[in-house]
Amino acid sequence: MSGEPATTSSGRSLLVVQASVEKRKETFVARIDLSVSPNLDDKEVYVSWGSYRASAAKWFHPDSISADGSEPDPHCSKAKRIKLKRASTSNGSRSYSMQFKVPLQLAPVMLGFRLYIVGESSIGKGQYLAPAGSRHFTIPVGLQAGHPLPQGPAAGAVSDDGTTCDMNFAVRSRHAASMSLCLARQNSDPQAKVGFLEVALDPLVNKTGDMWHVCLEGLRDVGSLCYGWRAEADVAWEGRSRFHPGQVMLDPYCPLVAHTRLPDNANLVAPKGGAAGSMPINTPEVPLSSLAFLLDDFSFQEVERPGHSLHDTVMLELDVASFTSGRQAEEAGVPAQHQGKYLGLLDRLELIRQVGATAVLLTPVVMTAQGDGPMGQAPMSFFAPNPALAVGNHPAAASQELKHVVKQLHAQGIEVILQVEYCFTSEGSDKQPQASSLRGLDAATYYRHNGVLNCGHAVVRHLILDSLHHWAQEYQADGFCFVNAETLVQDADGNILDTPPLADDIAQDPLLQSLKLIAWVADDTLLPRLGERGFPHWGIWAERNKAFQRDITSWLAHNQSGMASAVATRMTGSADLMASRSTEGLLPSSLATGRPPAWGLNSVSAVGSHHLDSLISQVHWDQGEEGQQGTLAKSLLASSLLCQGTAVISQDAIQEPSLARFVATVVHFRKTYASLLQPAHFTSSRELRWHGATTGSEPDWLGEAAASGYHAANFIGYSLHRPGERSIYIAYNPYKYPMQIDIPDAPSGHIWRQVIDTAEAVPLDAMTCLHQFPSLLQHNQYHIQAKAAIALISEAVS
Repeated sequence: MSGEPATTSSGRSLLVVQASVEKRKETFVARIDLSVSPNLDDKEVYVSWGSYRASAAKWFHPDSISADGSEPDPHCSKAKRIKLKRASTSNGSRSYSMQFKVPLQLAPVMLGFRLYIVGESSIGKGQYLAPAGSRHFTIPVGLQAGHPLPQGPAAGAVSDDGTTCDMNFAVRSRHAASMSLCLARQNSDPQAKVGFLEVALDPLVNKTGDMWHVCLEGLRDVGSLCYGWRAEADVAWEGRSRFHPGQVMLDPYCPLVAHTRLPDNANLVAPKGGAAGSMPINTPEVPLSSLAFLLDDFSFQEVERPGHSLHDTVMLELDVASFTSGRQAEEAGVPAQHQGKYLGLLDRLELIRQVGATAVLLTPVVMTAQGDGPMGQAPMSFFAPNPALAVGNHPAAASQELKHVVKQLHAQGIEVILQVEYCFTSEGSDKQPQASSLRGLDAATYYRHNGVLNCGHAVVRHLILDSLHHWAQEYQADGFCFVNAETLVQDADGNILDTPPLADDIAQDPLLQSLKLIAWVADDTLLPRLGERGFPHWGIWAERNKAFQRDITSWLAHNQSGMASAVATRMTGSADLMASRSTEGLLPSSLATGRPPAWGLNSVSAVGSHHLDSLISQVHWDQGEEGQQGTLAKSLLASSLLCQGTAVISQDAIQEPSLARFVATVVHFRKTYASLLQPAHFTSSRELRWHGATTGSEPDWLGEAAASGYHAANFIGYSLHRPGERSIYIAYNPYKYPMQIDIPDAPSGHIWRQVIDTAEAVPLDAMTCLHQFPSLLQHNQYHIQAKAAIALISEAVS
């Protein structure tokens, strides 16, 4: 504090107060210097003082603080006072000074003081003087004002012997009237006394704009320290602020979270969904921000990101907890201590490699709690990995183990793409709030009325970008899949934007632009133009193609009529969503720009929703048709792998060895003949022909055949040709009865050989070595079973 003017209740400046703190061996010396206005005449001036930590309203006076001449303040029962002695006089002004001596072990502590003018003077009678906008002056002892940036914790100066360091803490809250930093030291012994320290921040010293900040000096053993914030302001249930001053909140920017036990009544949690007047609940166990990240020396040196193009990518969607536990994991040899943990992914690495995945798409790995996100969980922190998924029980274990997994996957040429959720959080809705972080620090800024994260607010946009940078840099993530991505295109009032700033910022960000950015939309009606062109993309964003799952399953699983045109569009890359429409001049560049077919991610099932088994069970099966269920499962998987676009295979498709083998074989076929099956652009040199069930016919584009009751109206086949290469024929039978179909002629000098038939038993359902098939197809008919998919490839006649 330097040069702070003191005012009376009338606002008149009477003197200038300067304070400084000096460390001298085992003592802090706090010095106050006053420059007094002449209009104070020769009246007596007192310093009314006290010390505090947790609350500026609760002063205390330990005997160890030395202030010569202190006596009880007769005008304030909570304070002591010292009569100031004139130090010097110059130019008509008067100067005074005094000092406090505070033992080193008492820090951090705040010294608060006011000035009291005795008797009548030109400015009135018996006046207390304090800074404008504050009840008293504040001198931080053992702590500094700190810096507003960066947000979260940041290490400062380290002592010469390396045993202590300074730490800056910064958190944002526009609407908090006061803020306290709460420190706790983790202790493995549950019976041991909990170390807990709370320091109230001064809004004049420790606040810049909306940022509250403080720097603590000389912290020891920082790896065992945890901290949180206590914010206090409007607690009215009808308003949007809803502060919870009894509760300690998680720092939104802290990179590690640890469950920590606090002393009784240090953390009083509002009951879930409680209304005004509800009694808070004493909750000693609380997730706090851990400083153990300072001890993390993990290095990604010598292992680089694989850097696969989307054109060459096959993704395997995995949930860490469920993929590494259960019967299949046990049979695969996942050790008990690794089940449900990050490290269990490495125990199943061989399976990931065998199926041909070039990338794993992990469901959220951040700290979560019960909520509306994937797997019934929602983020509690956007920066911290989930400690529940770590084998080790120390705070840094989650970070170190996840980084180790990423590094090992990269070493095998496998990318790691993280699902992220910036829509719902574990803090609930306005009707059922469960404050733990953002909601308890500044709900009016971070949330919209319905409990959805306010992605239209500049502060939230910065939070999201900073968290993405964190995962891209600290964990070497290769990309992100944004769950409920429609939230990113809405402003603070929920209006849908053609050119949303957040989506644009992410797409153009220099640290993120080279990574895979994938939008996964839950509700197309919350996209521009009702999702006609998908997520605003600027040609950069990829997208999980909901239309593919909807149209393919409606047709292939449920035999819905009139789908031929829509299915053909999905099979050939979804040009309605992906192809350029820039020449029309009717759409903004965010929607009109074209994207390659690989920017559409095709899948028929997903972890947490649309399980393959549930899709199959939704089909009405008559008695005796149970055998078709396995055929349909493989046909659906074949469609996502053979159709144009990036394939995403859910973990449920590879848990059983027979399905895993089928997926691996079809992936191999896809990669081998990628130029035919997966051309990089919509305009390519391949020739595509559509076929119906009989020679010379085409699929029922207009639905007329289905309307007339034709038994093969929903059959679709197509052939792919390119000069100098093999040709491929693919066909699907969506009916629950077999069909005799006509196959188009093979290219001159060639015959067709069967590669895939999903109705066949292992290993004939899919083969990589053509000579393993028992015979060539030497005629132009094929008996395709119910719900089956087939793929034939041409072979030159020897």
